[in-house]
Amino acid sequence: MTTNNSAQHWADILELRPEVRASDGSVGELQMSLHKAVYQTVDVLYRKVEYYGDITEPTPNLVGFFARVARRLGTTADAPALFHLDQGMGGGKSHALVGLFHMANSPEGFFATDLGQQVYAEAARGTGEVDLTDAVTVTLTADYFSPGATNEVFGPATNLFERFIWALVGGNMDRYQRYVAAGPNKGTLQQALSETNRPVLILLDELMDYVMALADAAHIATMPSEKAFLNALMDACDDVPRVAFVVVMIRSELDERGYSPAAVDFRDYVAARLVRNGQTVAVTEAQDFSAIIRRRLFELSDAELPLRDLTRRVTAAADDAWKHQVLDKLGANRGLPGFEERVTASYPFHPELMRLVREEWSQVSGFQRVRSTVAIFARTALHWVTEHKAGRWAPPLIGVGDIPLTVALEQLLSSGLLLGNDRAIQGYRAVANTDVTSTDGQSGRAVNVDAVLRRDGVTVGQPAPAVRMATALLCYSIVSRGQGRRGATKAELMLAIFEPAGALAPYPAAEEVFNKLTGDEGLGALEVTTPTNAPARYHLSIKQTLRMYFTAAAAVVPPEARGELVWEQAQKLASKGVFDNLVTVDMPTGEEPLETTFDGVDSNETRLVLLDPRRWTLLNGKDSASREDITALLGLGDHPLRVDNAASCVIACVNTQRRDMAFKRAAEVLAWREVIKQLSADTEDDLKEANAKHDEALKKLRRDIERAYQHYAYLVRAGELHVEYKRFDEDSRTALNGGHVWTALVDAGRATQPAGLGAGYLAALLGEFDRALTPREIVQAFYKNPAFPLVPSTDEIRRVLYELITGDWELVDTDGNRLAVAGPAQISINSINQTLRRRQPDLVPPAPTPGSGDQHGDGHQPGGDGQPTGGDDDQLPLPGGSQLPGGGGGGQQPGRTPPAPPAPGPTVYKRYRMQLSNKSITGADAREQAWQLLQELRKVIDPANPADHQLLTLDLTLVTADGQQGAIEAKAQAFGAQVIVEDDDF
Repeated sequence: MTTNNSAQHWADILELRPEVRASDGSVGELQMSLHKAVYQTVDVLYRKVEYYGDITEPTPNLVGFFARVARRLGTTADAPALFHLDQGMGGGKSHALVGLFHMANSPEGFFATDLGQQVYAEAARGTGEVDLTDAVTVTLTADYFSPGATNEVFGPATNLFERFIWALVGGNMDRYQRYVAAGPNKGTLQQALSETNRPVLILLDELMDYVMALADAAHIATMPSEKAFLNALMDACDDVPRVAFVVVMIRSELDERGYSPAAVDFRDYVAARLVRNGQTVAVTEAQDFSAIIRRRLFELSDAELPLRDLTRRVTAAADDAWKHQVLDKLGANRGLPGFEERVTASYPFHPELMRLVREEWSQVSGFQRVRSTVAIFARTALHWVTEHKAGRWAPPLIGVGDIPLTVALEQLLSSGLLLGNDRAIQGYRAVANTDVTSTDGQSGRAVNVDAVLRRDGVTVGQPAPAVRMATALLCYSIVSRGQGRRGATKAELMLAIFEPAGALAPYPAAEEVFNKLTGDEGLGALEVTTPTNAPARYHLSIKQTLRMYFTAAAAVVPPEARGELVWEQAQKLASKGVFDNLVTVDMPTGEEPLETTFDGVDSNETRLVLLDPRRWTLLNGKDSASREDITALLGLGDHPLRVDNAASCVIACVNTQRRDMAFKRAAEVLAWREVIKQLSADTEDDLKEANAKHDEALKKLRRDIERAYQHYAYLVRAGELHVEYKRFDEDSRTALNGGHVWTALVDAGRATQPAGLGAGYLAALLGEFDRALTPREIVQAFYKNPAFPLVPSTDEIRRVLYELITGDWELVDTDGNRLAVAGPAQISINSINQTLRRRQPDLVPPAPTPGSGDQHGDGHQPGGDGQPTGGDDDQLPLPGGSQLPGGGGGGQQPGRTPPAPPAPGPTVYKRYRMQLSNKSITGADAREQAWQLLQELRKVIDPANPADHQLLTLDLTLVTADGQQGAIEAKAQAFGAQVIVEDDDF
C-alpha cells in the first residue's frame, strides 16, 4: 500500500542479517557466551572476530572500556587494572567479555574491525602504540564449573586459585604444581604473573553463579579461602604491569534469582576491594539501544537513509488537528521539534518506541535491556519486512503499536518486564489475546473494532489501526510509568497510528478509531483514570475490574432480553395525557392473525396506541411490514381490519435506528444487573460503583427510549381517506407522551385543546351532511369520522351543542318539536330520538303548558339507550308541537307561522320498495344504520302522525342467536303476519 508521495521504505534500504531470517526472527544466540567463544564447545558465529566486529556497535562506553583495557595490556602507561561489570542480565557484559577475548587473543583481526580501529585510536592516544602480541587470556567462566570438582577444561583444579593457575600456565603441569604448592597468596600470584612475561587478561565471568554454589553447606567451609584468593589476585594484578582483571559480578537486586546471605556477604567483600582498586563499568547505556539493535538486526548499508524526506513528510502530515491535539501534548522532546535528530538515532524504529524502551522499560530491574529488546525487535522487523516484500502494508517507522503480538507476544512477556510475576504474565497474555488480537489474528476486540470501522467506511490509510492502537496501549500498560502513572494518554495512543503525509491518516478518522476502541464496544480490560489537572489516562488492567465483569456479562446478554427491557420501560414511560386511554400492543408470540394481535384496540374513545418496538418500527428502509399493519389497524390498505372508530385512534411507533441504539443501551443495563449479582458483600466499593453505573445506564436507556419513539400516525380526510405519518424531530418531545402527541395533533388541526372546539367549526362540519344528525350521531362522528377533530372529552361536545342551540340551531324530537335545554349538562348526547338542525320558524306562537310531559305513551323522554336522561326531563313540549325551554335554554323563541293549506285536488300515491338481502349487522356501524332505518319507519307510521298511509308489505328476515329475537314473533302475529322460524347453519 504505497502512494506517489511515499519516500523509500526502510525495508527496501536495510537488509536483515541472514541469521535473523534463518532463525525466524529469533536471532539465534542473543546472549553471547564467553565459554562457547573461548573453548568452542559449540560452533557460534561470534567466535570469529570478523563477525563479532560486524555486529557490534562501537558505542562510546564500549569503546572507552576496551581502550582502557588495551592501554593497560599493551602499554606501560598508567591505567587501571581492575574492572567490574555489574549490570543486570542483558546489559551486554558477556558481549563485552567476548570482545576483550578477541582483542587479546586476535589483536590483529580485532583492530582491523570498525570497533577495533576506534578502540586502538583511543588506547594509543598519548602513548603512540598498543602492543598486545602474545597476550595471555585467563578465562574463568564460573558458571561452567563447580566448587570441589574437576572438569576437562581445567585439569586437576578444583577451586578458583587452582583454575586460575592452570589457565595461566596453559596446562603446564610442572609450573602448575609449583605455584599451587606455594599457596593462594599475593606473592605467589605476583610471581606467576611476572614470570609469564606477557600481557595477561583475566576474565572472570558470572562469579556469583560460582559463589551461590560455594554457599552450599557442602562447600561453605572453603568460602574463606576463595575470598582470600580473590583478594590476593586483585592486589597482585594492580601491582604487576600489563595485567588486567575483568570481573562480572551482578548486584543481587539485578539478579533474578537473588542471593543467599553467605553469597551476599561474599559479594560485598569482593565488591569493596573492586571499588577500592578498580573501576565499575557499564558497557551499554540506554541511549545506545537503537544503534545496537539496528546493527544487530540489519546488514551495514552504505545507502543514505531518507531521514530528511521522512521528516518533511511527517511535518506535512501534522495539520492543525494533529499538531494541537496530539504532537504538542506529548511533552518535551517528543513532538515535531527535533524529530529529525531523534529519528536519525532510532531509524527504522520510531523515536517514541525507543524512548519507551530507553527511559521506561530499561528502568525495570528484570528487563534484560539489549537482549530483550533485540529479541522483541528481531521478530518485529522480520514480520514487517516479510509483509513489505509481499506487497502488503508496513509502517514507515516501527512504532509502539507495531510490535506484532501474533508473533512477538511471548518475547515481550518474557523480556523481564514482568519478571517473577507469573500471574501478571498470564494476565497480560489473556488480555492481549482477548482484547487486542489472537495468535492467528482472526479474533480479539481490537480486530472486531477494525472490522466495524471498515464496514462503516472509516479510512485511516492502514489495514488495522485499532489493533495498532491497542498494541500500543498494551506496551504502555505493562509497567508503571514515571511518577506512578499507568497506561497512556489519548495523545500517545493517537500517535501510534499517525503517519507521514501520503499515508492518508486524517485526524477525524483516527479519532474515530480511538473512540471505538475506548467506547463501550471496545476493549474489555480498559480502565480510565482522570488525574487532577491532567489528561485522562487509559490502561489495560489484568485484575478483575468492574469493566471486565461488565464486558464478560455484556457478552452473554440474550438478544431477546434487550427488546423485553426496552418494551417494559417504554410502557412505564408512556402516559395517555389528554387521550381517554393508553392502549399497549405486544408483539405477537407466533403467526397469529392481525385481528387477534389488535383485538381490543377499537373503541369509542380517544386512544394513544403504543406498539411494541420488537415488532413495529418506522423508517430506515425496514418499515414496509409495520406500515401495512398500521394501515390495516386504521381500516385501510389491502387487508383492512373491521374497525368502527379508527378516526379516534393515534398510533405511537419507534424509529428503527434509534430503537437499535436503545437496544444497545438495554444491553448495558442488563449487563450491569448481572455484574451486581456477581459482586459479593466484601466488594462494597465495587458494588456501590456498579449500582451507580446501572442507574446511570438505566437513566440513559429511558432517555433513549423516549427519543426512539419519534413517530405517530392517524387518519385524515384530505380528499381521500389516508394515514398520515408524523415524526417528532426534537429530542424534547416523544410519542410516548400523550400530551406531546395531542399538542401536535392540535397544531395539525386534527384535535382541539380543552375548551378549544368552536361552535362555528362544528356547524361547518354538520353543514357537510345532507340531513340532520342526532346527538348520538354527532358524538360518534368525533370518533368515527376523521373529518371531525379529536376532542378532550364529550363535555366539549355538550358545550358546543349547547352553544349551537342557543344560536341558529335547534334540538327537536321525533315530531319536530323544539326542545328547550337549560344547560350543556341537560343535553342527552346519546339520544337517537332527537335531531340537531338549523332553527326553523314556529308554526304557532309558543304557549307554556305547565306540568305537561312526554306524550309518547311510556311517560319517559327516551334517550339513546332507552334510559331517562337529565337533559330530556327539563324539555317541556307544548300543544301544537312547540316547546318552551324549561330553564331558559335560549330564552323565548318566536312561534312558527302556519303553512298555507294545500290546494284542493286528487291525492297522488307512490309505492316505496326497499330491498336489502343478507346484510351483515355484526358491526356496530351496520347495526346502527339498521336501527336508524327501522326507527325512521316507526316515526313515519306513528299513530300520532296523521299521514295518509295506505298499504304496508313487510318481508323481514332476522338471523340471530336462539333466544335473542325478543317479542318479534308475538308482535308480528298480532299484526297478522305469518311467522316462519327454522334452523340456520349460518
